Amino acid sequence: MAPEDLTSVGGAPRYRAGLHSIGQNISAWLTPNGGWGESNAALISGHKSSLLVDTLWDLPRTEAMLEAFQPQIEAAPIEQLVNTHADGDHWFGNQLVSAPKIIATKVAARHMRRYGPGQMTALRAVAGVFRGLSYVPLPRRSRWRVAADYLEDMMRPFDFSNIKPAPPTLTFSRKLALDVGGRQVILMEVGPAHTTGDLIVYLPEDRVVIAGDVLFLGSTPVLWDGSSRNWIKACEKILALHADTIVPGHGPLTDPSGVEAVRRYWQFLRSAVRVHFDKSRPPAEAALRIARSDEFLKQPFATWDGKERILINVYAIYRKLLGRKRHVNPLTRVNLLRKTAILKAQLEEPEDDD
Repeated sequence: MAPEDLTSVGGAPRYRAGLHSIGQNISAWLTPNGGWGESNAALISGHKSSLLVDTLWDLPRTEAMLEAFQPQIEAAPIEQLVNTHADGDHWFGNQLVSAPKIIATKVAARHMRRYGPGQMTALRAVAGVFRGLSYVPLPRRSRWRVAADYLEDMMRPFDFSNIKPAPPTLTFSRKLALDVGGRQVILMEVGPAHTTGDLIVYLPEDRVVIAGDVLFLGSTPVLWDGSSRNWIKACEKILALHADTIVPGHGPLTDPSGVEAVRRYWQFLRSAVRVHFDKSRPPAEAALRIARSDEFLKQPFATWDGKERILINVYAIYRKLLGRKRHVNPLTRVNLLRKTAILKAQLEEPEDDD
């Protein structure tokens, strides 16, 4: 297989990368297979005006996307840019879009101003520290190598240099109706779900929803500062719109069945976590037990990529059950990523027979 036919992390793509037409003057940009940083975006055009939903994790990828959109943009320049939430793989390319308006929820905008591309530079430095610790004669020092490998693999395909943060210029709460060259577009706040400031983009006349990271398809979703209960509610809000085509934040185009799959993931996980929480098991142990359980392995989502990210989700549900703050600070995120790497290694090892 030629290099150009591989995903950014070197795997075989399960769906076509790049430009997909999903309606009259509506295009999606997909990045297989939807893993870390492999995010999607969309362009909506009306009469002499377009709205772009999200940019990508670095400038080269955003530039390639905008070049592919160029025929549509030439007829209808981008006048509005919407960022669905505060994760960098949905807004770090904003500076390349000369849109007069950049729109996000108030909560997302606050987080975007607080956490910019400097986080990725810091994470690369952390990976270097982990690598150094793997050479120190400490107990279980191989775990530091595992964590370093995981972080480096996550960031290797991306170029975080020269990014100048371009945060929102217009914010809202709950709902915002936009006119895009005579076309009705509705922004709906659905967070806290994946993050505290999530929104979805709804085109009622076209029966299209651009869901941001409320939807991960084919890869395990990640719950940072959001809420598993609200994530389920966000899925139900999308289902209530009866859209025919839905663009996820990560993964291939879908219909309501994809939304239902994500909803069922969270319903299953909430129930499974409660069992281990009530037995006072540590969250890392709970995550390992759930991921290896027969109940989990017979579910469709057991085959999704990034199964180890269940650890991040289990910790989030534990925080809620313990009544702790939802917000996860950068140091805690790094520690969760370290533990996620360890869980990945554990899941790749044969299970001991008792």
